[in-house]
Amino acid sequence: MTDRRSFLRGTSALMAHASFPQVLATFLAGCAAVPANRREPTFFSRADMTRLAILVDLILPATDSPAATAAGTHEFIDVAMSACATIRQQSTFRAGLAALAAEGFDTKDVHERIASLQRRAAADIRLPYDESFFKILKDYTLTGYFHSEIGATQALAYERVPGGYQGDLALAPGQKAWAI
Repeated sequence: MTDRRSFLRGTSALMAHASFPQVLATFLAGCAAVPANRREPTFFSRADMTRLAILVDLILPATDSPAATAAGTHEFIDVAMSACATIRQQSTFRAGLAALAAEGFDTKDVHERIASLQRRAAADIRLPYDESFFKILKDYTLTGYFHSEIGATQALAYERVPGGYQGDLALAPGQKAWAI
C-alpha cells in the first residue's frame, strides 16, 4: 500500500513537472501580450497577488540583481499554481495567504513582515511539503525567478553558447553560480 502511494505521489509530481514547459510558455506569452499592471490574476485574487508580490521580494530582494517581482515571479506563481500544484498544495497555499492576511501582514512594516515569514518557516520546517505554506512558497519563488531571463542572466552567470562539458568547476569567492 505504501509503495503504491509513493508511486502515485511521484507520478503526480512528474506529471506536474512535465506540464512545466507549457506553463512557462503560457506565462511568457502572457507577459509579452499584456503590461504587468493590467494582467488579471488567474488563480489568486488581486489582494493575494499584492501579498504574494511582497512575499517573493522578501525571499529574493533586490541586491546586485533585481528583486523577484522584477522577474514577474509572483505572476509565474499565479499561473503555475493551478497547472502544477496538487489540490492539497493549492489548498495549503491559499490557507497560508489567508492566515497572513488574518494576522495583519498587509499592514506591517518590512521588519515585522520578515519576522512573520521567519516564524512561518520555523513552524513549517517539519511539515510534509504538501502541508507547508513556506516550502511551497519558497519552491515556486526560486523556480520562477531562476527560470526567468532576469534570474538566469543577472542573478546567475550565463554563457549563451557554452563550450564542452565541464562537470566540476571551482567558483571563486563571491562568484555567482552558473545558470543551466
